[in-house]
Amino acid sequence: MDIKTELESIFGNGKKPYAAYPYQIQVARALLDGKNIILRAPTGAGKTEAALGPFLLAREHERDFLDFPRRCIIASPMRTLAKDLFERAQKAAPNLTVKLHTGEDPTDPLLEADILITTYDQLLSNYLHVPYSQSWRSRNIGAGGVVASYIVLDEFHLFDPVRAFRTTLEMARALHGITPFVFMTATMSAKLTEKLAKAVGAEFVTPSETELATMQSQQKIRSIRRVDAVLMAEAVANAHEQRSIAIANTVGRVQALYADLQRLKVEGHSRLKDTKLVMIHSRYFPTHRNAHEVRLKALLHRDSKENVILVASQAVEVGIDISSEQLHTELCPANALLQRAGRNARYAGEIGVVSVYDLPRDENDEWQMLPYAKPPLKNGKDDAERLVQIQVLKDTWEALADLPSPVKPEDEESLVDRVHTAGDLANWQGYEQSRTSTFRDKMIAAFGGERAARSDLIRDIQNISVLMVKGGTELSSWAEVNRHERLSVTWVNFAALEENRQKLGLEHDLAENWLVKVPCETESEAKAAESETRQPTKLNWIPATNAAELQGQPLVLVNPKFIFYNRNEGFRWEAPEGGRLGVNEVDIPEGHAPRPTGEGGDYWYVYETYEEHIQRVLSSAEKHASDVWHICLKVDKKFGLPIGTTTLALKATIAAHDIGKLSEGWQNWTRGWQAKQVKHYGSQPLWDGKSTAKGQAAGEYCAHTDYHPKYDKQRNKDFDRQGRRPPHAGESAAIFMAAFGGVLKQRIGDEAKTKSIVYGVAGAVARHHSAAATGETSAWKLDADAAAEARRVFSEIAGDELDAAVMEKLQQSGIKAVLKPLPLAPTNSLAWLIYTLASRALRLGDTRSFEDVRQKKEAES
Repeated sequence: MDIKTELESIFGNGKKPYAAYPYQIQVARALLDGKNIILRAPTGAGKTEAALGPFLLAREHERDFLDFPRRCIIASPMRTLAKDLFERAQKAAPNLTVKLHTGEDPTDPLLEADILITTYDQLLSNYLHVPYSQSWRSRNIGAGGVVASYIVLDEFHLFDPVRAFRTTLEMARALHGITPFVFMTATMSAKLTEKLAKAVGAEFVTPSETELATMQSQQKIRSIRRVDAVLMAEAVANAHEQRSIAIANTVGRVQALYADLQRLKVEGHSRLKDTKLVMIHSRYFPTHRNAHEVRLKALLHRDSKENVILVASQAVEVGIDISSEQLHTELCPANALLQRAGRNARYAGEIGVVSVYDLPRDENDEWQMLPYAKPPLKNGKDDAERLVQIQVLKDTWEALADLPSPVKPEDEESLVDRVHTAGDLANWQGYEQSRTSTFRDKMIAAFGGERAARSDLIRDIQNISVLMVKGGTELSSWAEVNRHERLSVTWVNFAALEENRQKLGLEHDLAENWLVKVPCETESEAKAAESETRQPTKLNWIPATNAAELQGQPLVLVNPKFIFYNRNEGFRWEAPEGGRLGVNEVDIPEGHAPRPTGEGGDYWYVYETYEEHIQRVLSSAEKHASDVWHICLKVDKKFGLPIGTTTLALKATIAAHDIGKLSEGWQNWTRGWQAKQVKHYGSQPLWDGKSTAKGQAAGEYCAHTDYHPKYDKQRNKDFDRQGRRPPHAGESAAIFMAAFGGVLKQRIGDEAKTKSIVYGVAGAVARHHSAAATGETSAWKLDADAAAEARRVFSEIAGDELDAAVMEKLQQSGIKAVLKPLPLAPTNSLAWLIYTLASRALRLGDTRSFEDVRQKKEAES
């Protein structure tokens, strides 16, 4: 393959031919050869094309790259960058499914798109089995989608250095040889690059000086100067020519700076007379922020002649294609500063100046360093992380005095090395010291379902999604919640809400004057773990009465009475000077079309035999979870397994997942219920308009009965009073472990690996209705001759045999209680990987099999 020609064909078009750079060809060749990549290149050098190119080549030439993943996940540190990447990916891959998935816009909770653009919070929370955008019982579906993807980590140097950086590094190490990674950065210290490359087995790629000299995007002149004063509106106005950008570190200071510039304009400042003042930050609903971004791109694009000043937060550091002659910014770490500088003299031939201002000081004459240095501990002491953050800011401030003018790419690299090397090495040392102790324990806790571990492993200041809805809006399910836009805040200012209530003279109550509510899944996890319900999780919104009740909550509902928001200024906890509390309904976006939630929507069952169900689940799993089947060979190679073992594990998971339904209790229940359905419906068509109720024939084993919650719910409850269907998931896992462990050991020849695979499969089977299930069961007995049916169907689906002697013994004497939860933890990497892949294959196959059957019947009719 001529990679250069292929890349130029993918990214070029008739109007503007594309010329691939040598470093992009090097990246493609290395990735397609199975290597990880660390890619460092300046803004505008084509990193996105370098990362997307190999994936698009592999998709276009699938026969030549059979083991390259069929999905690309690009994870960024900021939502604004994710949105820009989404638009670029859509243009590059018009024939593939491209989705943007963030906390405020969760369009793809099960990670199924061909190209998924998201944030690192979403990526890592899925990998850790504590996702932000799924119901809790479905939390074991997304991780397999991560493992089976090609992962691009954009602007990796902006990931939380103590949390997301370390978790991502552990993920890349654990998935080495299976999941290809590209770590992309415009600014990362040489020492950190060296250590990262060694840890993840990556090849370091960067454009040569010769390449940079030929890039039109790099032909510009930019100076960076230090200003020994805080950023004020007067300085911005006095320096303004045609296009200016002013960046403050917090949304509050952005809003204050914008208000001051408006005041100066009203007062008649000479340079602001015909100047458009615009503002953007992170606290807008997506619809409103998108409108602002569209306007910004028109006002500040390459050929714009507009007279404009933009006031912004760090939301414009990356992802928005705009430029300025004058850029004013508060002090921030050197790597973030250079990202901001990318919005100045961005285009070829431009000349620009970046002015870096001192930070405001508090009452103790200390820098106000949020969001880059967290506040001191409650005892007033500084921990090691805070000390590193403070030192980075101090070193950046000092190094700015020594920068040459204008600044060249090598000067930027020197600045990053000077400022960040010491902190990077300190963080790396902390990572090495904790990765086999405290950090490992936190990851185990997350994999076990501990939500609180997210703040230790992903981001210290967790972004909280805020809902505001119009009166009477239904929010009783995740499907309904996902119809409404959210905005993001770093914390809920409960004290401000309470003060606002008092200012308005309203008495606190739980009906009308509640302040903030949190969602509670009303079905208990224990019940969900035991049941086979496909009914969406119901939500109950509980009013919070103090700030402590909001700890760790990723989503809250705020009463619009007690905050300030409009589409121009955005969100505030308190009203601005001259503003009024409360949100006009016109400023609350309308609900959009239903979005996926990871749960089933409307559902019903039509009678299905055991064999039919298992066959259909396999067919749907191969269709809807093709990503995990695609990487089975790589798992075999990584762990030294006989070729075909991982594929066998996935098929065995599907073949075994409902063996527990072959119990006396389950089959007696289905016979009784089907007889009741036949009597009730007679020869009339069922709710699908095609099927009729069917009695269970002698010797026939049923997996699902005729049932529709709209028509049969009450009769079903009445019938259940005579005896409910028994559980089956843990029971299925118990039989699988007893009857297939020895068979698999003979195939593999390694007891430890066999045990790992068996535990992984059994874990997926036990948790195929809820990730909260433990695998605990009570004693039970197989239905007459059911052992033979289980063996026959298992052999047909998995292509291997359950132990005949074990199954006969279980048929004769029953199954003893299994009292211990299945021992699954990421410390057993093979067991955990099999569990992760098998869970995705089984749960997607099991759920989608009903949809596929329904669609097939509709097509036939």
